[in-house]
Amino acid sequence: MIGAGVAGASTAMQLAWRGCSVIVLERDMLGSGSTGRAAGLLGQLRSTRAATKMLMDGVQIVRELEQRTGTEIFVQTGSLRVAADESRAVEVRDHVAMGKSIDFPIELIDREQVAQMLPYMKTDDLVAACYCPTDGHLQPGELLAAYVHLARQAGAEFCTQSPVDEVLVDAGRAKGVRTGDAEYHAPVIVNSTGPWSADLAQRSTTRLPTAAIGHYYLTTLPLPDVNVDRHSPAIRDRGLRIYSRPEAGGLIVGMYGADPPLYDMQALGVDFDMSQMQVGRADVNVATLIDAAGRRFPFIDGRTPMNITTGIMTFTPDGKPFCGRLPDIDGLYHCAGFCGHGIVQSPAIGKIMAELIVDGATTYDIAEIEADRMYEMAELTDRAAVRRLCAEMAGNYYGAIASTDTAE
Repeated sequence: MIGAGVAGASTAMQLAWRGCSVIVLERDMLGSGSTGRAAGLLGQLRSTRAATKMLMDGVQIVRELEQRTGTEIFVQTGSLRVAADESRAVEVRDHVAMGKSIDFPIELIDREQVAQMLPYMKTDDLVAACYCPTDGHLQPGELLAAYVHLARQAGAEFCTQSPVDEVLVDAGRAKGVRTGDAEYHAPVIVNSTGPWSADLAQRSTTRLPTAAIGHYYLTTLPLPDVNVDRHSPAIRDRGLRIYSRPEAGGLIVGMYGADPPLYDMQALGVDFDMSQMQVGRADVNVATLIDAAGRRFPFIDGRTPMNITTGIMTFTPDGKPFCGRLPDIDGLYHCAGFCGHGIVQSPAIGKIMAELIVDGATTYDIAEIEADRMYEMAELTDRAAVRRLCAEMAGNYYGAIASTDTAE
């Protein structure tokens, strides 16, 4: 396996549980890529039964991890979706109707109820809101640590500071990888390298239409006059393009901006360390985030004590990950392109990947996330076109108005 973020570690754990011999190669330290920069919001209701089932099952898998490790990973805060205009209110009502059609616990609530739940949030402009009591957030560090601990317990090996230079392919079949002066040989290779996934695929003479997209969130420090309870509901306000959740007495607020930056992972170089990325408040993306956050949470402005986190997500042209094989290389599996939701999708994705690898098929409906679903699209052979389409998807992730919602 290549890549030790949550997707790779979850897959390694599930494979090890099935008796497979597993070696995970990580270019840096465990979780030093997108996993270490994630907010971890968990909203289970999606636009399809299949996608919703994956996330609901994922919660049960996490509960098992908590029991096995004695660590709290899932913080069940509930979640709210709020709308300040009628077009967004239609989204909220459609979201509730979708939930009720599959007996998912979700209800419309009024602005007075929202104000009681979150007294520090602006609510007088709300037109509609809905509440799901079973949502919350996963703690990324604790989740990754549980995967790694249980995978190692089952015999998996994790090798850090081991960047893969080449995927060894012979006669259309992956045979192993080369890293530095070493070679590792295996009948199955898994590309779970996040923002590096397209480059890794290219090194194996295939292509994966993913692109690396910048993302930002702020975390306010605890304030004496703002009581952010640890179990305050998470918020999604698609009109303002923001999400939020409690964190250590403060509030995380993140944004899916209209014009996110694109990154060329090759140009960043072999020594690039995502965990060291920094950005100031003067950055246009950060300034836009702070402004949007202040519109919903009036205690936030440019002078509020806060930390700014920036990182890189992996987007796909349709906003869904690639999981499984491509037709051109046997033995090479892909597990990438989670569009900012790798943390919450990883519990079920690890199980899905293990089933595909060991059994040749999965018990889940994965039509929407199969790795080969775009393989025949000629326009995606051009990397510039892929990057443009992925950037458009990222820019519209919260911006576009739809009757059903696939975004966090």
